Amino acid sequence: MASTTPSPIGPLPKYASEDTASLMKDLNRLPLFMTELDTTDGGGGSNLALEALQALAYEGTPFEIASNFKTQGNDWFKLNQYKDAAEYYGKAIAAALKKDTKKENSSGNAENEKMEEIFDAKADPGTRIQVLSDNYGDETEMETENLKKLVTTCYLNRAACNLELKNYRRVINDCAEVLKVQPLNAKAYYRSARACLAIDKIKEAEECIERGLEIEPQSSYFNDLSIKVMQREDYLLKVEQQHTQRQLMKKHIVRM
Repeated sequence: MASTTPSPIGPLPKYASEDTASLMKDLNRLPLFMTELDTTDGGGGSNLALEALQALAYEGTPFEIASNFKTQGNDWFKLNQYKDAAEYYGKAIAAALKKDTKKENSSGNAENEKMEEIFDAKADPGTRIQVLSDNYGDETEMETENLKKLVTTCYLNRAACNLELKNYRRVINDCAEVLKVQPLNAKAYYRSARACLAIDKIKEAEECIERGLEIEPQSSYFNDLSIKVMQREDYLLKVEQQHTQRQLMKKHIVRM
């Protein structure tokens, strides 16, 4: 007697007849399983689950929203994903300054003008607080100060990211924003010095190190960096001397 294969009880699972590629493509539209951003639903519409999750990121007070982005930036930084981390620090800055975070990126150009207004180094603290208070309406002075601290921290953290990404001009710009508010921030001077050294701005690097050592006289970081700056300066001087010598030799040969 020939054996028969029993029929399955109930309907077949949705993916029983589909290949693995189709399954993974559909799973990638679920935020939990995403390996790359997919903003569609696979049928020409939008990914509602992703939109709902993204909307949650913008719920709360400016400080809560900015803090959330800052935390995500920290998480990416721990994973050595510096580009992503820089982007989230930028979103935190934009959220704190009530700007459009979707236009924000790691360059920091979008919010520098507002930062200049809020953290005017020439203005007294009360004036800076008032500018930010006008931006945030009913928030207390303490909340305003917390926002200012968060913004400066994110600038400093983004500078650390851009050091790793070798975006040295951006490092210098972000550290400058920090120093407008916290002129005794040693980390800002240190990161500025490293960035200046990387682009052979020797005098500027020396100045940053000098100011950093005034704040932290025993810092091994500044002392070690100072040695590197001197070594680089000596090297550049030798290169310049060799170039000058070659030019003189060429002129001498031409005259002969």
